[in-house]
Amino acid sequence: MRYLVRESLFIGDIGAAAEILQDGSAEITHMLSVLSSASISFFAEWRRGLIIPAKDIKKVYVGGLESSASGEEYLHDDGSKTCLSPNKLLYSLEYGGKDLKLVRMAVPIRDMESEDLLDYLEVCLDFIDQSRKEGSILVHCFAGVSRSAAIITAYLMRTEQLSLEDALESLKQSCEFVCPNDGFLDQLKMFEEMGFKVDHASPIYRRFRLKVLGICSNSVSLPTLMLLPCILDVLMHTLVLCSHFTSVFVCFIESHVISCSACISTGMT
Repeated sequence: MRYLVRESLFIGDIGAAAEILQDGSAEITHMLSVLSSASISFFAEWRRGLIIPAKDIKKVYVGGLESSASGEEYLHDDGSKTCLSPNKLLYSLEYGGKDLKLVRMAVPIRDMESEDLLDYLEVCLDFIDQSRKEGSILVHCFAGVSRSAAIITAYLMRTEQLSLEDALESLKQSCEFVCPNDGFLDQLKMFEEMGFKVDHASPIYRRFRLKVLGICSNSVSLPTLMLLPCILDVLMHTLVLCSHFTSVFVCFIESHVISCSACISTGMT
């Protein structure tokens, strides 16, 4: 089932997406898939026997590495940094479905409160914008409740300058059962506080980055973690703004906390 949110913008679940990919659609020209896997084979895993043709356009990884039909090459760095692993897929772009007429962007995001949504937001919102200029787009996740709702809420916030509360309420008028998880709601609130953009220089984003790094550090080796540009950026920023840098560093390394207690008590973070 799919629901019209705005002109040429729909929200739906994996069933609605599979139907369009399998049978084609005169209405939907683009698709944004927000699932735990970006691979088109996810649909076959969801419904046995479902085969959907696809042709890769490109895959873009965090850090600017792009894989396309012409091979892999490093893109020019735009200066932005994220707290994602540099080998992690940011998104894939492909032609898919009947006659390979549909353009599909796939973004690997899990429906978990600890999941990083902010670092994927702007590529998703830009794709929605471009898709609406060229045709119509379906934004879907598995159930059409949390991930797709979070992204469309952010889109309404940015394009219509709506607060999180107003954007979500507006979306519920089109699809009453949408309900982004609490972690996504927290990040959407940060998105609002940063002026409807992901501002990498903002203290709001830097605190969020430290929090995610604390989560990531449980599964990434310390030497690898310390070599990431975003780690060095965070530590240098902390050194400038926080007189308790040593405590922060030790806490981060040994306990994976995101700020030192001294700074919290003095309001310096």
